[in-house]
Amino acid sequence: MSKKSKAEKRKAKLRARKQQIALSEQSLSARLSCALEKLCEPIMPEYIDDSNGPDLVGRRIVWRMGQIAWNIVVTGRRESVSEAFQHTQLNAEQQETVRNEIIGLIKRKISDFPTQRTAIRDFSVLLVSGVPRVKVRPGDTFPKIPFPEFSEPESEPKAVSDVTPDVVRALRKRLKLTQVQFGEIFGMTSKKVSAWEHGKAEPTEEQKQKIQSLLKENNG
Repeated sequence: MSKKSKAEKRKAKLRARKQQIALSEQSLSARLSCALEKLCEPIMPEYIDDSNGPDLVGRRIVWRMGQIAWNIVVTGRRESVSEAFQHTQLNAEQQETVRNEIIGLIKRKISDFPTQRTAIRDFSVLLVSGVPRVKVRPGDTFPKIPFPEFSEPESEPKAVSDVTPDVVRALRKRLKLTQVQFGEIFGMTSKKVSAWEHGKAEPTEEQKQKIQSLLKENNG
């Protein structure tokens, strides 16, 4: 039997690596799917009606709230709560109900799944042997960040003046995040992050407070 050429060996290694990555992604997807179902389990009965067959719509609504809560904890984007109201006809009372449900799910995520730091990019709802299940597509993985409080009214933020472009750049590199990932924490684009790092734009006082919190959390 002839020996494999270097090119063939490289191709074999590449195939093996791709297979390993695919298996890792499948494993992560399965873990996140299971976690999302468990996270939403307590409130699921309030939103579904299986009297006429599996209620996939009701489950999608609940899992969507769970996804928002999960990503708020992982990314620190408190403003993501407003995403629950986009493209809906919910009145003020209904919006408050959904908001409270998400806050409850946030607290449950922190207590039950504190070490899982991968965001949920999106999900699909499907029937497996007639049983409704959720299948999650993983997003980016984030470092541990301060949890935004919801229950108490916010006080007037103190002015922060020492968040320079170098501080922003150093923090992002310390967290080992790309500009895209760093921007997701603040709900903005990588272009905006680049502007911060080059002194062409400046974070708001609230964003500076968040940057300071990240610095403290990560031995800044």
